[in-house]
Amino acid sequence: MIKLGVDVTIFATKQTQTHAKVEYITDTPLSEIDAQLHGDITQKHIKHALEQSKNYDIIHNHFNIHPVLLAHTTSTPMITTLHGSASEKDNAGYYEQCKNENFVSISYAERSFMPRLNYLANVYNGVDFTKYTVKRNVGKYFVFSGRIVKEKGILSAINLSQQTTIPLKIAGIITDQEFFDTKVKPHIDDNLITFVGNLPYIQLVLLLQDALATVCLVEWDEPFGLSALDSLACGVPIIATRRGALPELIYDDTMGIIVEDMNEAIERLDEIYEVNSDACAHLAREKFSSEAMAEGYLECYLKLIKQSKIL
Repeated sequence: MIKLGVDVTIFATKQTQTHAKVEYITDTPLSEIDAQLHGDITQKHIKHALEQSKNYDIIHNHFNIHPVLLAHTTSTPMITTLHGSASEKDNAGYYEQCKNENFVSISYAERSFMPRLNYLANVYNGVDFTKYTVKRNVGKYFVFSGRIVKEKGILSAINLSQQTTIPLKIAGIITDQEFFDTKVKPHIDDNLITFVGNLPYIQLVLLLQDALATVCLVEWDEPFGLSALDSLACGVPIIATRRGALPELIYDDTMGIIVEDMNEAIERLDEIYEVNSDACAHLAREKFSSEAMAEGYLECYLKLIKQSKIL
């Protein structure tokens, strides 16, 4: 946004690394603070931002439903990116109450969770493609990248590896330890199935350089899928379930295969070997670059400002 000439202030933590201005009430991220304090800090954070709202033309909320409930307290237009939050059933009543506020979906599939909201636009998540390197070989193993929970399809990825005897490397954060210990860990043999931990993006890019494909056989309606985007940015094709936003990410045959089940994934595996990595990365960049995302949001901001002046 700054490169587009926008004056940006981010309400975050003091440690945030950005070229924008930073407003904060705490030095450290919530992940480093006692969980019992999260609620109190969150409410103070929202209050701090809204108290200064008169200093800005637009409030862009990435903080779930809580600020939306207070949007009526400020004359500054607020736009809220859902980031999958509309899928949280506990908040469904709140979203219904605020359905006429301004929302942005990160995929058209995400809208299925709350179709009655006032969607100003759909703006796909974007990444900085200069941080990725397009792979230069066919690849020799599958990659699973993301939160290690059942709905992300980790067990299907393991099954695909075992049925095809193509090794699988698992990278991600364990958010359900019991599930990992009882359902995933028994398959890890450091030969066919390997767990490499939660990797920073630099190491993840290195892992993808020798990957045949990234496996995204999800078991829920994924609102987006940044791990799939990491893969596509490296020219690594995706093997994905036809669920959620994945068909929007893999919108061309050059980017991978969309399947109904495991049998189809195995039957169509040969198509993965035919993917051109440069073409795959090029198509991904057209829709999912940080530049495209910024331009999409700028269009939303200008639209809201124009509407507010008319009112």
